[in-house]
Amino acid sequence: MISKFLQENDYEEGTAAKHFFFSAIVMLNIGVLMALGTSLRLAWPDILPNDIPWLHFGRIRPVHVHFVIFGWISMAFAGAMCYMTPALCKRSLWSERLGTWNCWAWNLGMVAVFFTLINGLTTGREYQDLIWPLDIYVIVFIFVPLAVNIWMTMLTRKAHGMYVTLWFFGAALLFIILSYFIGAVPDFFPVTGLAEAYMTWWHAHNILGLWITPVSAAIAYYIIPKVSGNTLYSHKIGHLHFWSIVAFYSTPGAHHLMAAPIPEWLKSFASVSGVLIMIPALAFVVNMLMTMKDKWYMFTQSIPLQWALTGVLFAIPLNIQGAFQQTRALNWYIHGSHWIVAHAHLALLGFSSFIEIGAIYYGLPKLLKRELYSQKLARIHFWMMAIGFLGFWSVLTAAGLVQGAAKVYEIPYIQSVAATHPYMVGRVIFGAMIIFAQPIFLYNMYMTAKYGKKLEPRTQGATATVVAA
Repeated sequence: MISKFLQENDYEEGTAAKHFFFSAIVMLNIGVLMALGTSLRLAWPDILPNDIPWLHFGRIRPVHVHFVIFGWISMAFAGAMCYMTPALCKRSLWSERLGTWNCWAWNLGMVAVFFTLINGLTTGREYQDLIWPLDIYVIVFIFVPLAVNIWMTMLTRKAHGMYVTLWFFGAALLFIILSYFIGAVPDFFPVTGLAEAYMTWWHAHNILGLWITPVSAAIAYYIIPKVSGNTLYSHKIGHLHFWSIVAFYSTPGAHHLMAAPIPEWLKSFASVSGVLIMIPALAFVVNMLMTMKDKWYMFTQSIPLQWALTGVLFAIPLNIQGAFQQTRALNWYIHGSHWIVAHAHLALLGFSSFIEIGAIYYGLPKLLKRELYSQKLARIHFWMMAIGFLGFWSVLTAAGLVQGAAKVYEIPYIQSVAATHPYMVGRVIFGAMIIFAQPIFLYNMYMTAKYGKKLEPRTQGATATVVAA
């Protein structure tokens, strides 16, 4: 009865994906606006009124983190899943009604996230700051409905076999539910001290390793073959990527606690598995770059391809950093420094967000059955993001190296803070380019929906099978 109700055809095909894509863009704008507050605080601590608790760094940062990860990135993922899964399965989404309701429940949840975190109601656990019962709401009303919708679409597919994108979608949804639940366990059971710290960082690392990384890769596996017109270079390498990311990325949470009194074997295990992350990383990058063989001229011609390929290229330094900074020697040098902040932004903003924006530039106009309103605005958006991010990442990486050197030479901490001040000013400048690029993105997609030239019927929709499928 429930299944029949959810599948009643009172929603137009693609409704859920459109809702998720537009919601994600709004979340991106809110998330980066909060980032402006954190950057200003780090450069000039007294620039914002200190007598207003809502403007304190400890209030703004959790809101920024959650709106970027669980608002922007995760809602863009949901939109991509609701768009690409039916295309690859050669059928409509299992329930447009469930998908649309899921989107509205997600938006409602993000409102609750904002008001709880900005008022200082938090567990204090990284990436799992939400108090009970809001953390349960996230699992029950956000991730589980999305998973059911995508899994049922895959189970009732009309296509023979499953393209590698579907492998990642299906597994990542299981991983995020399990990881988020384990991250919330201390809310229900008396897990404290080092045990709670390890569970926290296992969860925090797997938000990146088993959710953001695989789903971003899955989107690239769809966009790059589809837009370039080439078949995927190697399905076998794609399967190697899938199984190695499951094997190695789920284990290295302890590298966040190298200086903590946790078992030494656990630290060594984290270091070894961390370096082995290079296997799925190389498999993914090689597969994507080889898929572009003889089609690199399209990098400057296709906006979705330009964004997606830039995200793939950012995966190269991301994974080299990610592997070797988990070794004990390098971890000791850069731990707790701005290097880590730079690396996190390389993952979330460089690698993941560029691929997701490419997916939205590709999929949303097709869902709206209109041409993109302005190619010029899309190019301005890209270059503001690319230049802003490269500058942002560079100054934070340099600041981290300065802090590492201060640690080696036992320079008083306050002197290292003063030494990194110019880099924090650079963070504000380059970050402003990223922040002010996002209203351009939102405006362009809104105008596409309102005034974009209507597409011819033969170019509408997302029902054609991906070239590589």
